[in-house]
Amino acid sequence: MAADGSAALKNRPAFLALPLFLLVVSGIFWGLTYSLTRFAITGGIPFLAYVFWMGAGAALLLFLLGLLTRSLPKLEWPHIRAYLVLGTISYGLSYSVLAVVAPEVPTGVLSLGATLTPIFTYPAAALLKLDRFALLRTLGLVCGLAAVALIVVPETSLPSREMVPWVLLGMVTPLLYVANAIIIALLKPPPSGALPLACGTLIAGAVFMLVVMLASGQWWWFEGPMETADWALIMAACVMALSFYLMIEIIRVAGPVFFTTVNFIVPLAGIGWGVLFFDESHSLWIWLALALMIVGVFFVNRPSQAARG
Repeated sequence: MAADGSAALKNRPAFLALPLFLLVVSGIFWGLTYSLTRFAITGGIPFLAYVFWMGAGAALLLFLLGLLTRSLPKLEWPHIRAYLVLGTISYGLSYSVLAVVAPEVPTGVLSLGATLTPIFTYPAAALLKLDRFALLRTLGLVCGLAAVALIVVPETSLPSREMVPWVLLGMVTPLLYVANAIIIALLKPPPSGALPLACGTLIAGAVFMLVVMLASGQWWWFEGPMETADWALIMAACVMALSFYLMIEIIRVAGPVFFTTVNFIVPLAGIGWGVLFFDESHSLWIWLALALMIVGVFFVNRPSQAARG
């Protein structure tokens, strides 16, 4: 048995090589969605139509993948309820907020919100007795709150003080992700494969956005010659499907805890894409906020003493 354990230990770096590569690719593509959203919305696509078509396209791609792998969404009511909650909150509402804010805030700054999700999930879970309060994790929460303060309080943190309300609105997205995680934890949906769950979520989210889009009169379809905004939308749907697939594969191979480290990569990728596409530059305050957020995620993701014991 000792020999087997030694062999497993020696093979661990090789075992983690593939999921680590997939994790980096996933974070890079998640970070790209912020720039693609800005291209599409500033190019004239109504934000509700953008979110609908992005979700519908990604859902179609995952549905085809599910057909090939015989992993289609289950249609019992407990599963449908989970799809509706996830699709409405974690996709429809959250991406609608991003689409509204994207033209008003540098994409690099907007992408910082992804790092706040695990930080804000901890106190919500602890208050509902789904997790325990721990000193180190609480310090992580303090780091996250301090990072938000560094973004919105200093006069020179953002290119314009008029961006502050938009930045705060953008912070609603990680709060929606937190609410989504807590609701699902309370509902306790029956076990389901990750691919069917992702596909069902995007289908439900697309249906929700279709209703909202039609009710608001923001119907939009690809008309005329294809322009940058149209291609950005198509690419965003592909990126969304690919990101979900990579998430599924990483969790399958290395587990959900390993996947949470993507929160270190997404903001760096978002900043990088913003520099590449929009020639963005950021103040020292933003870089300090990013550093605090990364430290906060590290603290929050640390296992509690009870968990280790």
